[in-house]
Amino acid sequence: MKFFLRAVAFGGVVIALIAVIIWFSVNTAVDRVIARDAVDKAHHWGDYAVDSIPDLTTLVQTGLPNEEQREVIRKIRVLGDVFRFKLFDAQGRLSLVSDETNIIDPDGIAAIEDPEPMQVAQTGIPIIEVFDGTAKPDRPDLYAEAYIPLTDDNGQVVGVVEVYVNQTAKQTYFQDSFRTFGLMLIGFITIVFTGPMVAFWLQRILTRRSEKTAEFLARFDPLTGLQNRREFMFQAAELAQTDHSSVLCFIDLDNFKSINDKHGHAGGDSYLVHVSDVLRKNCRNGDLLARLGGDEFVIIFRDTEIGETIPKIRSILAECAAEIEIEASRLQGSVSIGVAALRSGDDLDQILSNADAALYHVKASGRNDFAVYGKEMGEERRKRHALETRLRKATAECDFELHYQPLVGGKDGEVIGYEALLRLSDEKGEPIPPSIFIPLAEELGLIDDIGRWVINTATQTMALCAKDRTLAINISTVQFQSGELINIVKDALRASGFPARHLELEITESLLLEDSTSVEMQIDTLKDMGIALAMDDFGTGFSSLSYLWKYGFDRLKIDRSFVTALEYHPDRSREIIETVVLLGSKLGMKITAEGVETAAQADLLSVLGCDVLQGYHFGLARPADVIAAHTLPDNIKAAG
Repeated sequence: MKFFLRAVAFGGVVIALIAVIIWFSVNTAVDRVIARDAVDKAHHWGDYAVDSIPDLTTLVQTGLPNEEQREVIRKIRVLGDVFRFKLFDAQGRLSLVSDETNIIDPDGIAAIEDPEPMQVAQTGIPIIEVFDGTAKPDRPDLYAEAYIPLTDDNGQVVGVVEVYVNQTAKQTYFQDSFRTFGLMLIGFITIVFTGPMVAFWLQRILTRRSEKTAEFLARFDPLTGLQNRREFMFQAAELAQTDHSSVLCFIDLDNFKSINDKHGHAGGDSYLVHVSDVLRKNCRNGDLLARLGGDEFVIIFRDTEIGETIPKIRSILAECAAEIEIEASRLQGSVSIGVAALRSGDDLDQILSNADAALYHVKASGRNDFAVYGKEMGEERRKRHALETRLRKATAECDFELHYQPLVGGKDGEVIGYEALLRLSDEKGEPIPPSIFIPLAEELGLIDDIGRWVINTATQTMALCAKDRTLAINISTVQFQSGELINIVKDALRASGFPARHLELEITESLLLEDSTSVEMQIDTLKDMGIALAMDDFGTGFSSLSYLWKYGFDRLKIDRSFVTALEYHPDRSREIIETVVLLGSKLGMKITAEGVETAAQADLLSVLGCDVLQGYHFGLARPADVIAAHTLPDNIKAAG
């Protein structure tokens, strides 16, 4: 009996000890998996935030979000299990808290550094802490705070984000699973009283499976359910080593920003889901399909050739271009697809680059189509990369030139001013046409810096050489978007001493198509400063009379195409020019004719009433040292 009681007592102690060990192991495993899961979620959320929040670097450095950034923050601050986040700059100072009050009325950059974000910014290593929030009314029962470094395209840490992750449901899931198993194991040991090693190994197996489950949840895009970039690159790298022929398709949404602007981010997300459904529908079992981020997708059609995939590619193009209904509104978009063959042993990064080069070729050719990679596309991509590199370097080093073309009075043929024209040469000194590098500068987000340099340099030059002459400067539509144009012009005029009344800014009709209140306010402010506004290339766009009436332009510039047409269609072109001159006269606007190349054109345009003439007939655009002359040879003066 005593032996039995001792055995029972010993067995009870063993079972209790095993129960304690199991319980401790359960809680330890849950804590470890929860912490790891929180880091993964925070990393993926941070990557998504970097891609989603426009101009994140500026936001981190200033702590002052603009309206677009506020809208994105309101959306992503509760994405998935994230319920709050904080942004810190690279010195560990608090920039922004995602709470609504802070978004509406931000405090800017904090004065002191927080130790955790400062440590993460210095080391690049995340910090994770898990907290019990049951005693806090505004916190989940269990949550994690993860400090994650934010990096730019060069891998430099530009800030740190502290992500608050709700882990209550995750804790409940793992605790329920582990505790159920623990109770079953204790009951089994109680009945059978077998070796604890079995339980230990079973527990280890279950822990590993649970960790794999948590990792699996972190491998997919939360919006579309497709593989994310990390998972795709891992599987694609393995596929590239197999003895098979596959086809890689790089897919990019066309003008996705306009969809977001018109239908809101909810509409944009709905279209992304629609595209992912179309792609999934056209894939077979075994094909790889992923959303790389933003509006980029990729497919690898396995064990096939390019010719066999073209029907599927055409189907994707057609279905993605079809109009769909989202929340009672009609939405229509399109995609462009770059295609490249993937052979056994190929370098995956190179094949992705090839497909991207083919995609760039489609984008440059009009979009809503596909292209199969060829060597000439790689060369085209190389040239674009070289141009991007040159443009970035020129912007950083202000390595541009300004040439000045004379503006000549239509009646007396005297030089009344100059138009500043931007010039850029490649590394060999060959000129790059503005029609090529200016749109690229707009696309790369460099045009604000370039425009600032043009305005500062041109006003300083004219203030020294021809302060009493008119200075005309072309303004890109993109320069109005940042809202800094007014301050740039004010600072330039103040620094140079050039009179505002002699400055004339030329804009195109494309700017006015947006019908933006911000654009209207900026134009009104410029006019209040005494600066003249000219509508450039009048007659080649929509030429809406409402723009002339609404914005009160001081000058219309007749496009060179109408002047050139005087040689081929003299009667019709003359009627158009006379009409524009009459329109300008009725609205109190002056008229400039561009592209004057002959004395006959100059004489006729003068007779028709053009106030100012401009073109090669009066001289090519030259560097600043020609401005001081102020005169033209008598043989090319316009008729009086």
